[in-house]
Amino acid sequence: MAECSDDWVMLDSDNPAESSDDDLVLALSSSCTTPACSDSDSDSDEEEEVGSDADCDDLYGGELEEEESPCPPPQRPLSGLFYHTATSREPGYLAFDAIRSAKHLIPDPRFSAFPEPVAVLASTRGLVCVRGETTGFYYVANPATFRRVRLPRHTREHVDPAVVITFEDPNPNASASVSCFGGVGVGLEHYHVVVAFNLGDGIWAFESFSSRTWKWRASSGISIVERVESSSGVGAHGRAFWRTSIGFVLYYDPEKGYPHEFPAPSEVEERPFWEIGEMEGNLCVTCMDQRVTEVAVLNLDMDVLAADGVGSWSWTGQFEGGRLRNREGAELLRSQGMAEVVMWDPSEERVVAMDLEGRTTRNIGPLTGEDYSRGFIPYVASIAEISSDQMSSKCRASAADANTPNLGAADATTLNNLAAPAAQVH
Repeated sequence: MAECSDDWVMLDSDNPAESSDDDLVLALSSSCTTPACSDSDSDSDEEEEVGSDADCDDLYGGELEEEESPCPPPQRPLSGLFYHTATSREPGYLAFDAIRSAKHLIPDPRFSAFPEPVAVLASTRGLVCVRGETTGFYYVANPATFRRVRLPRHTREHVDPAVVITFEDPNPNASASVSCFGGVGVGLEHYHVVVAFNLGDGIWAFESFSSRTWKWRASSGISIVERVESSSGVGAHGRAFWRTSIGFVLYYDPEKGYPHEFPAPSEVEERPFWEIGEMEGNLCVTCMDQRVTEVAVLNLDMDVLAADGVGSWSWTGQFEGGRLRNREGAELLRSQGMAEVVMWDPSEERVVAMDLEGRTTRNIGPLTGEDYSRGFIPYVASIAEISSDQMSSKCRASAADANTPNLGAADATTLNNLAAPAAQVH
């Protein structure tokens, strides 16, 4: 057993969106003792033990030691990628090491149980945002358990939407104010769904949804950046980030309700192929040259950004292309979770994940018969549901005692036990 922090989702039947068959999704973060997360050297027998009934009992039943200060959430590996192709409008899902793990992490990868066809737009920390192709409504779902909530109708027309899910920056006092799960501090986390939409002539406007207020908020600010690359959206530090066609990074802070732009790091002048991503909670830029002879990773200094709105970058890692060195047409993909560089290798039709020393850790493929090279949406399966009504009631009571936001009425439906599936992926 190894100490780490698991993410949880609590689903509440008191849905202010007036959708009778959907549930309000509230993300909870807990410091707890859980089975150690698997890495690339783990045995398949160990994988089968994770998530067993005995382990689930361990998660919920035993006494947990209190920590003086909760440990930060463990960085989980990328579980897989959602995608759309030119020949099929239905979404699909590709899992890393699906054969070795001998299990599907997503019970309904095409979201066929939704009341209408949907397109996958964004995913952050286990939550996925999809949009109904018939009604235009946005949904937030936990695909590992396939629970979902329909958001209220947005107030603006979203043309060519670029969507990001981002969580509020954690409250440093939250862990001390709420005590659940055997006495370990728990902080309530809220998320925003941020949408940048096209007004024409290179002008983009913004609207964001808050799970705290259960309302959409339209921004009075606009951004003139020619084009927002919708397939580059990243949620980090409580903000939404995108790559733009003019070489700038665009970000939107849903708390302040206003957009800003700042230039990409100077390193992309020598390595002009670049992509943004999230590594270990930080916004990063990965850049490379055309022949993949050098790949560099830089992290954004959020303290400097918060002070003046201008990006300041720190060097994180560099390697000489790894197994993709000198490959033509290789593309950088968005990263999420652990510090990994994710790339598409068209020559072998594989998605390749590498560590910051260029060693291949995992891959998906070969992929044939479809154009998979565009629009991969990274997915980290790090959210598990709370299965006990009693647990939910305890959390609500503790939150009320600590003057934290009200979680709503108790859910009368007992939810399924599920250990976080990302711990079973390596």
